[in-house]
Amino acid sequence: MNLFSPRALAALCLSLTLLSACGGGATTANAPNGNQQQTPQPGAGGDAAPTVPTAPTDDWTLAWSDEFDGASLNSAVWTADLGSGGWGNGESQYYKAQNAVVSGGLLTITAKREVAGDAPYTSARIQTSRKKSFLYGRFEMRAKLPATQGMWPAFWLLGSTCKSLWANYGGNADWPGCGEIDIMEMIGGSTGNASDYTTYGTLHYLKGNNYDPLSIGYRNATKLADGFHVYRMDWTPQSFTWYIDDIAYGTRLITSDMEEFHKPYFILLNLAVGGAWGGWANNTTVFPQTYVIDYVRHYTRPWPAKGNAAGLPSVWHLGADPKLSSATGTTTGAQPLVTLADTALSWYTPYLSGSFDAGAWAAQVWTLTPAASAQVRARIYRRRADGTETLLGEAQMDPTTTGSGNHSTRFNFTGIAAQTLSGETIRLELSKLSGPALTLVVNGNDFDSYLSMPWSTSGSTGSYPTQTTVPFPVPTANTPTGGAPTAMPATLGVYADIPYLGTWAGTTAPQVFAGGVAQEVQTDAFEGSHAVSFSLGRDGAGWQILGDSQDLSAYSQLHFKIKTSSAAQFVRVRIAGVGNVASVPLAPKLQASTGWQDVTIALAELGVAAQGAVIIPFSIEAVGGTPAFSALVDQIYFSKP
Repeated sequence: MNLFSPRALAALCLSLTLLSACGGGATTANAPNGNQQQTPQPGAGGDAAPTVPTAPTDDWTLAWSDEFDGASLNSAVWTADLGSGGWGNGESQYYKAQNAVVSGGLLTITAKREVAGDAPYTSARIQTSRKKSFLYGRFEMRAKLPATQGMWPAFWLLGSTCKSLWANYGGNADWPGCGEIDIMEMIGGSTGNASDYTTYGTLHYLKGNNYDPLSIGYRNATKLADGFHVYRMDWTPQSFTWYIDDIAYGTRLITSDMEEFHKPYFILLNLAVGGAWGGWANNTTVFPQTYVIDYVRHYTRPWPAKGNAAGLPSVWHLGADPKLSSATGTTTGAQPLVTLADTALSWYTPYLSGSFDAGAWAAQVWTLTPAASAQVRARIYRRRADGTETLLGEAQMDPTTTGSGNHSTRFNFTGIAAQTLSGETIRLELSKLSGPALTLVVNGNDFDSYLSMPWSTSGSTGSYPTQTTVPFPVPTANTPTGGAPTAMPATLGVYADIPYLGTWAGTTAPQVFAGGVAQEVQTDAFEGSHAVSFSLGRDGAGWQILGDSQDLSAYSQLHFKIKTSSAAQFVRVRIAGVGNVASVPLAPKLQASTGWQDVTIALAELGVAAQGAVIIPFSIEAVGGTPAFSALVDQIYFSKP
């Protein structure tokens, strides 16, 4: 719930409108009848409010809580924000202290249709600035949310360095540079009332000089106003993980450009009426609405120091590249499209070693609206180097219920236990169980399909083990059949200006994976007037040359020239046959030189992938970290012994 910059707000609203419009589902819920007060009574079924904090089963320790057991707010901790003016979001309410009432072990914030100042509605917002601040920890709230169009309840944190237009908080840093952490937000009534079911966790911060919000949502099975739920976020020096009712639904690592999240923050609780994200109250909005809070708690625990974060990202982007077990479909504009029909599609992470926490495994997949209901199943497998697998979890969704047009569908995998990988990969499999074929959008940018995994919050480090065989499927190709034996030339050219005895037939121009750039240039070539200039921007990026099916069993070596000043620790050279893919690390093949150098790879290092039919004779790709690798490549060919 940001509250300052209108321009930053516009960017946030665009980002989160996409998320909210396409999140967990579009089931229409009926608005409450009449102007019924929704304050629950303690002691009845699921609405019973516990009065004694229960210690977590792990090593978190309760450090502070407000159980709201008195007759008024604790003024030593809480301050009520007062007034109107939109609060940076175009909100419609006037905040009054009287709208936050402590009674019966509950804090009840009520939104009313009543005029105050220049606002048509009233509500309340309380916060702990200048009185109580927090650095890291588990933040937990048990609450029953309001519903209906225009309701925007939030449980969130602002950096203690934040200032505001009203100088409320004592800081001197502008938003979002001071940092904001949203533990729970809900935007009532939007998207056919789907958001009455959905809770969001969001980070707001500056990435360099750019505003860079990160948001993730979870659609609950029932409306969040129908009962109490526990909203939680674990914040360590390494990561954030969000929960609802002990279901972890999202993890974000704290990277080196997120310094805002290593400073103290204060808590805010509020119920806004309307705003630029979810829209404003209208003639369907039912008043009064209540945001009922049983408790707010903060736990601490020992954790590794800042800088000991996991060495791997927690989000793997799904791109239309050879990791996809289906040929790339057509494109519309700049959006690669892949068809999910009767054959399952799979994506793979690189090989990983390290620990992942329980819960928070999820896949977000962007699709076009199918012609009719289409049940899609997502499964997560743990795959070992020998190809054997263990099913970790599965989820099913119907993309027709999660939005319209080009929209995202989120698969949440619950019940996955903590995993420690040792040179293994994770496979995401999508299958269409019923209904028409589905079009997936996999450009990894503005329509970002991804697999999210909860890297261990205990701060364990991870690595990318060197593997010579990668179980990535490749497009099928026709295998040469019949005919008289063909004499194989001594050299077989793939990419070169000078002629070789043989030339690989059907070769393409360099084809780029998501996150990479590759193009032919006519300057600084090793020989002739052509070379391939490329850069790899992130994990999974790369480029390749495709060709007709060719038998390499008569050859012994792959040769090419390369010129680079970049470190190649996360880069590999790869070839692909029909069902066989193999790669070798590039770094050990390079010398400490910024000039052109020759690289020779024995095909024996590539195993069976270099024996029999090969359709990708040359590929370079990134397999981990943030490679930022750039180079020129020229004169690619194969030779006999």
